[in-house]
Amino acid sequence: MTKSVRVTKVPILDKAIEGANTYYSESWKVRMNVTMKKYVFGSWPCLTFLAANILILMSTLQAACSMYNCSKFFKAL
Repeated sequence: MTKSVRVTKVPILDKAIEGANTYYSESWKVRMNVTMKKYVFGSWPCLTFLAANILILMSTLQAACSMYNCSKFFKAL
């Protein structure tokens, strides 16, 4: 069953459709898919921007550490 199945004016058919929709929406695969669409794909531009900035920062740190001796600074950590 998909979202295209709507309730009709026939009581027996309405009950069967509601039961099928309830069974479908309670499936863990469906709930996982809805959660992924809502939280991960909805915030995709923000996550992409954050990942790009982290990569640029790490590349800058690597370039700086290749020019200067950073090992003496990180031994203290």
